[in-house]
Parts: sequence; structure tokens; C-alpha cells
Amino acid sequence: MRPSHRRSQQTAAVLLAALLAVAGCRPSASDAAPLSAQDVAAIKSTLTTWKEASLAGDWPAFFGQFTDDAVWMGPKGASVEGLATIRQGTWFRALEEELVPVQIEGRGDLAFARGTLSLLLDQKGAVKREGTFLTILRKQPGGFWRMAVYSFTF
Repeated sequence: MRPSHRRSQQTAAVLLAALLAVAGCRPSASDAAPLSAQDVAAIKSTLTTWKEASLAGDWPAFFGQFTDDAVWMGPKGASVEGLATIRQGTWFRALEEELVPVQIEGRGDLAFARGTLSLLLDQKGAVKREGTFLTILRKQPGGFWRMAVYSFTF
């Protein structure tokens, strides 16, 4: 196994365990149902909507894919907590974006998705970035899934 793949899996496990602990859940709880096919489709839809909003520079739709208490964990600097604070950051429209989930798992109203990402950002000229992402999502009323934690690295 490649070291970067192993590190991604370890990061996913640590973040999911932390979120479960904060949410007051036990990872081994057998009473929470595994994700349904509809849940997986809804999570993929959230990621697709987020990517399309990034490409369009549609910031209301982009930020609409997060929970109000979301945490943004970029490759540099401290974590940013809360959607209102995340919105205050400097954002660049993506000229091209590939967001490919390679794993989506969860139980009950918590899930995670991890995968690869490739961005061509409109940032003082085109800047290409490639890396990995991990997001923890929380199911909302109505069956929608929103990102509670988003972490990425280039």
C-alpha cells in the first residue's frame, strides 16, 4: 500500500472517530443502519452540486453544501470552524475541477467520502492543484447530506 493511501485511510478513520465521539455516537453501534443506495446517491449529488457551484462561481450554492457548524481543513494553516467564518475566506472559482469519490461509507446520519481532486483555479492566472479530499457528512431532514467537515491536501 502506498504511504499516501495509508495516510488517507488513517486520516479518514481518525476524523470519523472524532466526529462520532463529538456527536455522542459509538462507532460499533449496531442499531444504526448502514447507508442505503439512496443515501450514497444523495452524498454523490452533494459532491456534484458543490463541484458545479465551484466551477460556476455560484457561492450561495457552494456554501449551501455545508452544515452551519462545518469545519474547513485546508493543507496550510489552522482549521476554520463555522460556516459564517468559512464564508469570510478568499475563494477562487475553479476553471476545471475533478472530484472523484473512491470510498463512501457510513451509518445512520453520519458518513464520510474520500477521493481524489484536481483543480485548475482562477487565482492570479491559472494554477493547477492535485490531491486528495476527505469529507464527513451529516444527513439533514428531507434526506439531504451536507458536509460537516471538509479536509484536503495538495
